[in-house]
Formats: sequence, C-alpha cells, structure tokens
Amino acid sequence: MKVKIKLSLHFLGSLIILGIFVLCMIVLLSTSLNYLIIWCTSDESIATYIVNQKLLPILPYLAIIVFCLLYGWWIGSDFFYILEWILLLSKGAYQEPNRKRRNTNIGQYKKPRFSLYHDIFIQLRALTEILKRNDLEKKELEKMRKEWTAGISHDLKTPLTYIKGYSFMLSSAEHEWSEQERQEFASLIKKQAIHMENIIEDLNTVFHFDHGQFPLNLNKQDISQFIYGMVIEITENPIVKQKNISIGINTTQSVPFTFDEQMLKRAMNNLLMNAIIHNPNDTEIMISINKSDKLEIIISDNGVGMNNETIQNLFNRYYRGTSTKIPSEGTGLGMSIAKQLIEAHQGSLSVDSTLNKGTVIRISFKLDFN
Repeated sequence: MKVKIKLSLHFLGSLIILGIFVLCMIVLLSTSLNYLIIWCTSDESIATYIVNQKLLPILPYLAIIVFCLLYGWWIGSDFFYILEWILLLSKGAYQEPNRKRRNTNIGQYKKPRFSLYHDIFIQLRALTEILKRNDLEKKELEKMRKEWTAGISHDLKTPLTYIKGYSFMLSSAEHEWSEQERQEFASLIKKQAIHMENIIEDLNTVFHFDHGQFPLNLNKQDISQFIYGMVIEITENPIVKQKNISIGINTTQSVPFTFDEQMLKRAMNNLLMNAIIHNPNDTEIMISINKSDKLEIIISDNGVGMNNETIQNLFNRYYRGTSTKIPSEGTGLGMSIAKQLIEAHQGSLSVDSTLNKGTVIRISFKLDFN
C-alpha cells in the first residue's frame, strides 16, 4: 500500500512537471513567434515568412519529445540497474552490479536517482545478503554431507570387513577351529552385525522424520523409574566398564509423564553414549530430574567439555566432530536424532559446556503433553 501511494504521488508529480514544462515552452515560443513575425515581415520575403509560420508550431512537439527522452533516461537508468541486479542474482552472483556510484563515498552503496526506487534498493540489498548467506550455508552443509557420506561408507565397510574375514576363516577347510575359537568368531561377527544394524536404523529414522512418518506410541508412566532402568542397562555396556564411567541419578519423587518409551529411550541413550564416548576415563555423569511447572531432565558431566564450534554443530545432522582426541565414531546422526525425538514430544534441548570443566544438557518437557 505504501509503495502504491508513493508511485501515485511520483506519477502525479511527473505529470505536473511535464505540464509546467509544456506551458513554459508554449509561452516562450509564442513570444519568440511574435518577434520572428515582426523580423520576417520587415527584413525577409513573404515566402520565408510563410515557411517560418509552418515550421514554428512543430517546435513545441519537438521540445516535448526531447524532454520525455531525457526524463525517461533519468527514471529508466535505475530501472535497468535493478534488472541487471536481478539478472546477477539469477546467475548465482550475489552482489550489487559494479557501476560508478554517484554522490557516494568509498564503501557506500549506489543511491537511486529516482527516490521511488529507494525502498526497492533496500529490499534488493537485503535479499542479496540473505542469498549470499544461504549460499555459504549450503556449501558448508554440502561439504559436511560429503564428509558424512564418506564416514558412513567407512563405518559400513569396517564391520563388513570383519564379517567377511571371520566368515572365510570359519568356512575354511584348511584349519580345524576349536569350539572356543568358533564362539569368539561368532561373537565378533554378531557385534559387527549389530553395529551395521544401528547405522541402518539411524538412516531409517532420519528418512521417516524427513517425510513426517514418525507416529509416537504414547503411554503414561513414571519417568524417574524409566530413566533409572535405562541407566542400569547402560552401565552394563563394556565401554562404560572399560572407561570406569560412573552414572548417578538425582531424584526424590515420582514423575508421571506421557511419552513413547522406545523413542525417548533412544534419545536419552544417544545423549548419554555421546558423553561416555567423548569423555576420558573416570568421568562422572549425573542425571537430575526436576518437576515444577514443567519436567526438566539435566545430564551433566565433569569431562573435557566442548568448544564453541562443537556446541554450535552438535545437533547438525552431518556433524561428526569432537573436541577430544578420541576418534569420531557412529553415523553423526545420533545427537540430531535425539533432538528430533525430544522435539517430537514437544520438548526442548539446550547445551552449556566449558572446555576442561564439563557439559550440561537440559531437556524440558510440558507436563500436560499428549
């Protein structure tokens, strides 16, 4: 509406200027005509006078044409500048056209000749910056996606190599394996097969989330007991025992909550395993459950912490970074999946971490979630 009013006012102003110009030309030429008539009748022949009488009425029209051309160039130069700008954007060149800037200092933007285009210039500059920023984010995401794809290929190839190798050994007729050796080989094959299954399950989960095909099977139960049972299960993990990780629970009350047991278990497991894998031996992890106007689950540790880059990318789908010297494992989807599963329960998740001091993850849910 604002642009329409400005356009109407500028159009009206242009008509007024054009009218004044034509009126001045008529007055000027009428005066000149009188002088020419006197001059022609006194000093020139009748034929010359007649010729002048026929040519002079054409001059106002010529003046109007010249004025329209100059006025059109004055208005149209900014219009063609805008067209050139849009053409650059369409070709992926997210920058303003490189022309000589009028009445501007170094580092300043070109100003439109016609004030009507001022808002359009502002919006185009904002659009250019947004497109430039989106393009940089797209390139960064594409780089991460390629690295992630290479990592997934490696993660799938490694267990396949184990499975293939031990399978050939078991099926070889050149050596007679003892029963104990067969059991060890079978156990290793099973472990690698489970690892591959987890990778495929992560990929399948992401696919369902992207297509909105992830219904929750909601049931109401005590979430304190649920987390307590889950922690007992995690402490049996060989990695936890090997690294001597201690996991404690701080809660004194029963908290009934409606949730999908399988999905929330997976989210919590991803968060806890991330803390277990990326922290050194003897790290202490504490889980606190608080209930007020909302349900809050806090996972804190006294580990190595994370830098700002890791915190910012922690829940990005393709991020596989780590602030420790421990090799990156898994698909890089675990934390992203955990965040999506929590948000599917209408929850929120935040991270606060300091290098060499530890990390705190806060999960908040509405108590009346249904």
